[in-house]
Amino acid sequence: MRSIQIHPTSSYPYGHGIRRLPAWFPQEAATMTTASFDKTYAPTGAISLDDLRIEPGASDMVRCTADIRVAARTISLEATATGTIGAMTSMLYDIGAGVEIMSFYQQTEGEQVITYLLCDRDGDRCWSYGRGSTGDESAVNALISGANQLA
Repeated sequence: MRSIQIHPTSSYPYGHGIRRLPAWFPQEAATMTTASFDKTYAPTGAISLDDLRIEPGASDMVRCTADIRVAARTISLEATATGTIGAMTSMLYDIGAGVEIMSFYQQTEGEQVITYLLCDRDGDRCWSYGRGSTGDESAVNALISGANQLA
């Protein structure tokens, strides 16, 4: 089992504020416009999440069911894992779009949680990010962004 590395952040000015990024995230991301940043690290692609339901399970497990759209086809999936990230990772592998998380960082920005990931698939790597109202939601969005980049 691979351990998740937690790294310190670096703050960079952008636009009218500060973009706090993990120190391992690409430096050029610090000066990108928001539109360019979103297009680069959270691109839309063939994979999208239509619905995700999370239910507590036995022994600190969660049962997740999801409707994932791959191109024009919707696939209903289910996975049980120790957390939502593990379940979504399993479901992405089930559709042939699995990614491994090499580095992980979350932060809050107002009412939003932002997740930054360094993802790997068979030696190919990408940086991704996702936003959401919860840590689980933002992590799932970042995982899907990574899967789209590595597809």
